[in-house]
Amino acid sequence: MPSHPDNQPTVIVIGLDCITGLQIARALHGAGVRVTGLANNAEHFATRTRCVSDVRIVDWDSPSLLACLRGLATPDRPVLMPATDTAVALVAPHGDELSTLFRLANPQATSIGRALGKICFAAHSEQHGIPIPRTRKVESLDDIHRAGEELTAPYVLKPNIKSQSWDDFAGAKVLRAADRDELVRIYQRSQGWSDHFVVQEWVEGDDDAMYSYYSFIDEDRRIVADCVGHKIRQWPRLTGSGTLSEIYEDPEIIETGRALLESLEHRGFATINMKRDSETGKLFVIEANVGRPGMGMFIAEAAGIDITYLAYRALVGLPMLPVPQVRFPNARWVSMKRDFAAAITRWQQGQLSLGDYLRSIRRVRRRAVFALRDPLPFFYDVLRSPAQVYRRRS
Repeated sequence: MPSHPDNQPTVIVIGLDCITGLQIARALHGAGVRVTGLANNAEHFATRTRCVSDVRIVDWDSPSLLACLRGLATPDRPVLMPATDTAVALVAPHGDELSTLFRLANPQATSIGRALGKICFAAHSEQHGIPIPRTRKVESLDDIHRAGEELTAPYVLKPNIKSQSWDDFAGAKVLRAADRDELVRIYQRSQGWSDHFVVQEWVEGDDDAMYSYYSFIDEDRRIVADCVGHKIRQWPRLTGSGTLSEIYEDPEIIETGRALLESLEHRGFATINMKRDSETGKLFVIEANVGRPGMGMFIAEAAGIDITYLAYRALVGLPMLPVPQVRFPNARWVSMKRDFAAAITRWQQGQLSLGDYLRSIRRVRRRAVFALRDPLPFFYDVLRSPAQVYRRRS
C-alpha cells in the first residue's frame, strides 16, 4: 500500500451502525485515516468499534443529518462515505451544498437517481439493453394481480428502496413467491414496509449462482479499482445477503458491470449484483447498489485490493497507482455468525457436512464483524442475537 501522509482529511462514515459501516471504518483506520461515525442506533454493535475517533447519534432525516454534517465541516473538507441506501438517499439531493463543505465521490448524483430505486433502475436497464429479469412496477393490489398474470412464476417481490422497516420485518433482501396466490399474500403482508415495490421473475439457481461486480470510479470516470466476488453461501438462503464469498475472475461479469456503470455515467462506489441462470447459463443483473460500498465489497481487501483506501486517496487528491491486481487469488470473506446460520440450514437439509463447512472457510482472509484487534463489535453482536431473533419472530 502507498504511504499515507499525516494530517489528511477525516472520513465521515454515514451509517456506522451496519456491517458495511464497520468495515469501512476498519479499512480506513488500518490505513491511518481518522474516521468519524454517524449512527442512528446507539445500541448497534458497530458503534463499539475502536476504529473511529468519534461516534455521533443522528436521526435519519434530512434536517437532522444536514445539521450534524454542517457542524462537522472543517476547512480541509472531510470525505463523506455513506454506508447504506438510506444514507445515500439522504445525501444525494443536497450534493450542491455538501460538495462545498466535504469531498463527495458523486456530488451531482445523476447516476444515483437512476439506480437507487428499483423502479428507476429497471427502466434505465431496459432502455440501455442491460440484461435484467422481466420486471413490473407495483403500487397497488391491482398491480400485483397484473404482475402475476404477465410474468412467469416463481416471482420475487422487492421494495423500491430498502427501508429500516423492511430490514426489521422482512428478514431478507427480497421475498420469493412460488405462485400468484403466494405473491398476493406476501404483498399484503409487506405493504407497510415500503411505499413502492417491483415484482420480477425468479432467475433459477442456488446461492452459488450469484456474483457481484465491485468498483470505484473517480471524478474523471477512471476505474480506480474493480473486482468480482462469487457468493458461496447467503442468509437467508436464496433471498438473503452473502455470508461467504470468494474472489473470482469472469470477463463477462466485469464487462457487464462496466457497461452498466458507463450507461449510468457513474462515479464513486458501485456494487452490481448478478446471477447466472442455472438452466440457460444467461447472466442477469439483479440490482445495483451505487454511492456506497456493498457489504461483500471487502472481498477486495481480502484479495489484496485496498479499494476503500484507494477511493479515499482519489477523493483527497493523493497520487494514484495503476489499477491494482488481485494478490491472493483464492481469498475468501465471511460474515461468521450469519454464515454459521446458513451452514446449519444446509446441514439440516443434508447438503453440507462438518468437513465441507470447515474446508469452505479455510481460505478466509477477512471477516465482516470479528477482528482480534477490534473485538467488541463481535461480542456485542453475539450478545444481541437472542433479542434480535425474538423481535423478528414477533
